Amino acid sequence: MKLTFTFLTLIICLPLFSQTEGQSFCSEFKNEDYFPLTVEKKKILWLDSYYFEEIVGTKKIKNKEYIEYAQNWKAGNTESLLLREENGVIYQYEKCCDSETIRFDSKFEKGKSWQTADKKSKYTIESFKGKLKTPYCDYKDLLVIKGEFTNITYMFYYKKGYGYIGTTDDKNNLISCVSPEWNKK
Repeated sequence: MKLTFTFLTLIICLPLFSQTEGQSFCSEFKNEDYFPLTVEKKKILWLDSYYFEEIVGTKKIKNKEYIEYAQNWKAGNTESLLLREENGVIYQYEKCCDSETIRFDSKFEKGKSWQTADKKSKYTIESFKGKLKTPYCDYKDLLVIKGEFTNITYMFYYKKGYGYIGTTDDKNNLISCVSPEWNKK
């Protein structure tokens, strides 16, 4: 009898848990940041590949403590990303220049532009009301940052409480998005 009760409880609760998880993946967290540094792991699809981004620890550089993320790609290579927050500003440590690039400042308004530490790329706040349709969700009220690089321009989309959601190219084609499907290749 106890086994039957446990089994029935499990069958009833699992779909409820899955629905809640799916809803939180697609819905906005109203009182959160666009660049939370607390999301421990994400699966990010990029063109015909993917990578897992996860927090692996902290690293101190020039008396500043960064959260270290490992980006483990499908092909087996790993890239490192170092981010920190100070007074509402998210900084990325740039190994190339031994300095920081601002990733986002909570005080930035639409139209604000800034350059990377190496002066090779430019970012501009395009919107705080962006929309993005992915295979998993129809997002709205997203932060949209235009990234202008040497040979291409991307639009990066960020959701409050979750951070990075996806990227479109200069023709508005979806080329990257986060995925809730951890086990699919």
